[in-house]
Amino acid sequence: MPGGKLLTPRLGAFALGVIGLLVILTALVVLPSSAGFGYDFRAYELAARRLASGVALYPPGTADAYNQGAYADLYLYPPPLAVLLIPITLLGTGAVTTWFVGRLILLALGCALLPVRREVRIATFGVAMLSFPVLYDLNLGNLSIVLFALSAVVWRWLDRPLGSVALAAILAVRYPFAVVLIGWLARGRPRSVAWVVIWGLVIIGLTLPIVGIAGYVDYVTILRGLGDISTGPHNLSLATTLEAIGVGQSVARFAVPVGIIFAVAVTVLAARRRDAEVALVAAFTSALLFGPFFHPHYLVGLLLPAALLADRGWWLALGLPLLGWLPGEILPVVAVVASLATLWAPSAAHEHGGRRVSEGEPPPRILGDERQQAGLLIGTGDDGLGAPAIENR
Repeated sequence: MPGGKLLTPRLGAFALGVIGLLVILTALVVLPSSAGFGYDFRAYELAARRLASGVALYPPGTADAYNQGAYADLYLYPPPLAVLLIPITLLGTGAVTTWFVGRLILLALGCALLPVRREVRIATFGVAMLSFPVLYDLNLGNLSIVLFALSAVVWRWLDRPLGSVALAAILAVRYPFAVVLIGWLARGRPRSVAWVVIWGLVIIGLTLPIVGIAGYVDYVTILRGLGDISTGPHNLSLATTLEAIGVGQSVARFAVPVGIIFAVAVTVLAARRRDAEVALVAAFTSALLFGPFFHPHYLVGLLLPAALLADRGWWLALGLPLLGWLPGEILPVVAVVASLATLWAPSAAHEHGGRRVSEGEPPPRILGDERQQAGLLIGTGDDGLGAPAIENR
């Protein structure tokens, strides 16, 4: 029967989707009464309330409090997040519930926007609701689910203005994703990088009337005052992995720059040797190591390589987000494995230019610098960031 080979994966995908819905219903009841519910969101909300009251965003002694391990209610993000959340402070005690439900919606929306087959999107959503990073992020009230949804926007609208805006928004709160820009430069897309920078400056400009230049100066001052953050409590890196197996701290600390170099190498190699989608997802995945540390909930980002690899036939890759249940010391290794798996992803199942196209599947998306390879003449004038004028050669 045509398409019969896909029957089992599709049934499995829909089963995962149903399980995901059941877990959501359970989470709506269980998580709000759990320990640590809204722990991170409280810091965001207090920061937004300070701005709404005209008080300095970063209280004196913020860096000292972090260095002493007093993390409760500390806001260490750049100013744009606090500015964005000012309206939610009007909800009073209902703010944390609104944030919780809103991120559940964003998780579903992010999965729905992934540019992969429908059954893969459904399966990704089901796996997401079974993964520790997603449940942990939902409980804490952190941003990782929001950034996943924005990453899905970047992927779906790659080479479009909305993708650039989404990446700028991501970089406004979590800078390790700057490795994506390195990949774009390696791929010969300087104008795309320029547009992200421009949109980032627009975001900063919109916040200046509220936080002023002093707010950004205070933020940089706090960052400079932080101690070694690569091995702090709940901070994971290749250094913490080495220390867990008995390597001395003086040696293990060199693993952090090694991880950064690894992330750049994977990103550049994918940009130069692989198609645009693999290059983007490899950069998003390796961003886990493009910084001094990451938290377990950052692994929400593993939904991206899981979806890409499953869409290209590696259905077992949907298990990547489930590896977040492993002990924290192993999670940096998971980040390495996920990055390499994405780099080695199978070529797209759909082929163009007179070659085979899989029966019963939608035609491939043609991205950026691959358009000319597909026999199309593109006249955008802005490296694919505007509406392209396409005509046959």
